[in-house]
Amino acid sequence: MVGKYLKRIYTFLIYLFLYAPIGVLIIYSFNKSRSRGNWGGFSLKWYRELFNDPQIMKALYYTLVVAVSSAFIATIIGTAASLGIHYMKRRGRNVVMNLTYIPVLNADIVTGVALMLLFIAVNIPLGLTTLLLAHITFNIPYIILSVLPKLKQMDPNLQEAALDLGATPIVAFKKVVLPEIMPGVLTGALLAFTMSLDDFVISFFTTGGGVSNLSIQIYSMARVGVTPTINALSTLLFVTVLGLLLLVNSRDGKSAKRQKRRKKKSKKTTLIKILVAVTILVTIIGYAGLTSNSEKVVLNVYNWGEYIDKSVIGEFEKEYGIKVNYETFATNEDMYVKIKSGGSSYDVTFPSDYMISKMANEGLLYEIDMKNVPNYKYIDNVLKNQVFDPKNKYSVPYTWGTVGIIYNKKLVKDKVDSWDILWDKKYSKGIMMLDSQRESIGIALQRRGKSLNSANTEDLNIAKKDLIAQKPLVLAYVVDEGKDKMVAGEAAMMVTWAGDAMTMMADNKDLAFAVPHSGSNIFFDSMVIPKTSKHKAEAELFINFMTRTDISLKNTLETGYSTPQVNTKKALPKEIKENKTAYPDKSIIEKCEAYQDLGSRVYLYDRIWTEVKAAR
Repeated sequence: MVGKYLKRIYTFLIYLFLYAPIGVLIIYSFNKSRSRGNWGGFSLKWYRELFNDPQIMKALYYTLVVAVSSAFIATIIGTAASLGIHYMKRRGRNVVMNLTYIPVLNADIVTGVALMLLFIAVNIPLGLTTLLLAHITFNIPYIILSVLPKLKQMDPNLQEAALDLGATPIVAFKKVVLPEIMPGVLTGALLAFTMSLDDFVISFFTTGGGVSNLSIQIYSMARVGVTPTINALSTLLFVTVLGLLLLVNSRDGKSAKRQKRRKKKSKKTTLIKILVAVTILVTIIGYAGLTSNSEKVVLNVYNWGEYIDKSVIGEFEKEYGIKVNYETFATNEDMYVKIKSGGSSYDVTFPSDYMISKMANEGLLYEIDMKNVPNYKYIDNVLKNQVFDPKNKYSVPYTWGTVGIIYNKKLVKDKVDSWDILWDKKYSKGIMMLDSQRESIGIALQRRGKSLNSANTEDLNIAKKDLIAQKPLVLAYVVDEGKDKMVAGEAAMMVTWAGDAMTMMADNKDLAFAVPHSGSNIFFDSMVIPKTSKHKAEAELFINFMTRTDISLKNTLETGYSTPQVNTKKALPKEIKENKTAYPDKSIIEKCEAYQDLGSRVYLYDRIWTEVKAAR
């Protein structure tokens, strides 16, 4: 009896461990406040924002189009393949089954990269077509593995009897075989739909041209932290997938008699017809939506997640009659892979400083004709001629800011004007560092008066020793998850970007931000035109539009990051434009450095950061 209860408790704890994080996510999706550290009361605000977000709705649209279409097509192909495999000789069947297992057991990233290279090799532009083909490809094995067991369970004499009674092979399949294997077919179809619904890795490598599914959209949005909108979206995804899995399991668990199944055959046939009709309709609508603007100029814009006012794209389309496919990424490296591969025709993208230098050096960028960007004259001269684009040939600044220290004034009484405070034992386990090698190593270098772009071995070894010595004092190495901890008062200080600091200080009045006097990093996210662009003139028109004062003002207020546009800055509310966090004095800016592309020297930083993270 005791053992029985222990087993139940053990099982309960396992499920609690698995689902408690999801439960927390669901709870916070109803939090009126944006911050995890501040419960603002129960609200459906984030669900309303979710359904009013055009980018998320577009991602949902593509997700459903691909999931339904790929599941249906894969079910037809997989069922036909199952029949062929079932009637093969044993040796051939074993070979084919081993090949079938490979896509299931293979790492998703290998499958994704392989499919991307295949599509590029046969000159198929990455987009909805390639995404659909990729999903069909990885869904087929799941259909086969669901249908084959039902074929093995079927009495082989049934089909032979039908043929002996004069039925054609097609009629015998429809009237005898299909009803027998239908549970496996439907199980496979639902499994394929579920797999397609939440796939990320393969989708990431095989899509482009403004086509994103929900998984990619969530990944790109997570750059600015896990917002309640992501919580709401993730909750809906979880509920959908859970519902489908429960449906599959309940169907598998039924052991109805054959007579009962035959009575329900007409209902199943009706269901299949409905599914076929819905699939065809969704596919037609999907491709109609994709190709309806084929005769018009379509701009493919590739930006960071949550980095634009939601109304801006619509305004541009209305004003100029140019369709915009807007897609988002989460890191510079994600964006670089897509541009470098050449599989997608992106017209405008928004890389950071060092990546601009890297892409320009590799010949991946067009020079921008500034005559077509007259609003460039409103860019602050102090922010021009940066080291990553010294002659302003390739980029137009979109946002900028500095890296500094955000701290809790109740917990930190010392003056915060030096990087040395991050090594103060007084704040042990209250310090959060960025989980980024360039930022953390750069801070250690600047603390010693060195350039944050240094490739000097001696300088880097000293920086490594300093970071290892600091490690016992560090509460956590974070990216976006640290913001909630600061707002909740769970840490004394954190290295962060000025734009994020503005957001955190708005949620907690006890927080303050400082840029050390010895200097820091000044970062830029800028608009560039990749050589994948097929519409350079229209891309320059879009860049000029984004630099226009009214549009720039909307984006600045939405993102919270500093604007390089002087007229936009003048139009900002006084409490923002006079805020030294967003707009530090010129003396601070002059001491800051932008990151440069390290080229082959990046391995030095990789090695040092690996040693720092591995140190105990």
